[in-house]
Amino acid sequence: MASAQQFSLGEAYVKGFGGATWPSGFDTTLTEDGTDIALPSFDHDTGYTLGVAVGAAVSPNVSMEIEYAYRKADFTVTDRDEGDQANGDTSANAFMFNALYMFDGMGATGAAQPYIGAGIGAANVEMSAGGQNFDTETLFAYQLIGGVDYKLNSNTSLYAEGRWFQTESGKFDGPATESFDGEFETFDVIVGIRYVFGRAK
Repeated sequence: MASAQQFSLGEAYVKGFGGATWPSGFDTTLTEDGTDIALPSFDHDTGYTLGVAVGAAVSPNVSMEIEYAYRKADFTVTDRDEGDQANGDTSANAFMFNALYMFDGMGATGAAQPYIGAGIGAANVEMSAGGQNFDTETLFAYQLIGGVDYKLNSNTSLYAEGRWFQTESGKFDGPATESFDGEFETFDVIVGIRYVFGRAK
């Protein structure tokens, strides 16, 4: 079967990826010493994501991997009360543990393999606007993954996938005692390359 050729127990691999990210906008309340002082609404532009992962097969169709991903996107923040606006950006560093299920290969050669997966991990998120920085403690994060892997040769493949990524709601701490609550949610479209070690070329 094509999947048995694609994976065997103990195969290790490394991969790198990049692409576009679309963070969701959200409304929140900015407080200072527990008193409401503004009603910011964040509207994000399209951003980018970059990352690397290392993993290994645990069965002919299942692999596990550890991943680091960086996401960044600009935004416009609007005070829903006063109407004032400012520009800024959001960045996030995420470390994830992913599980992937590879379906059997498609086509005459079985080179194309669709897959699905999910991951859990931790992320730190920072937002900067108007010369002020707000960041979170480490937040629990999770993601859903779907894509297609295309084998170029016995060791190397290209892949494209879509992802939905989200953190739990957390507190963004800023200057002095200012803070607001929010979560970071994105949809990503990425492309990448994967190299499997130890296969005969």
